[in-house]
Amino acid sequence: MNKKYIEANKKVKSLRRFYIHLFIFLIVNIVLLFNLIMLEKDESLNTFVWLILNIMVTWSVGLIIHAWRVFDGKILFSKAYEDRKYRSLYKLIKISSYA
Repeated sequence: MNKKYIEANKKVKSLRRFYIHLFIFLIVNIVLLFNLIMLEKDESLNTFVWLILNIMVTWSVGLIIHAWRVFDGKILFSKAYEDRKYRSLYKLIKISSYA
């Protein structure tokens, strides 16, 4: 196998693990939010409210770090994305100017 294939395979596995992590994160946080809403009615369970909030915030930070590592620090807009968008908009403007 060549080096590019191995590198692409690692990237695909890394993306797959991230999306599994994201899916589990969303499911667990929905359950935690539901529990938070239910627990907030009872003043004596303040400790559990803080525990749930702590879990949600800590896991969110962990997920952001995971995304940063998977997407090589280009979470929002990479240079390649900007170039593709520029080319597509340029083509659109070019086509519409002929109409």
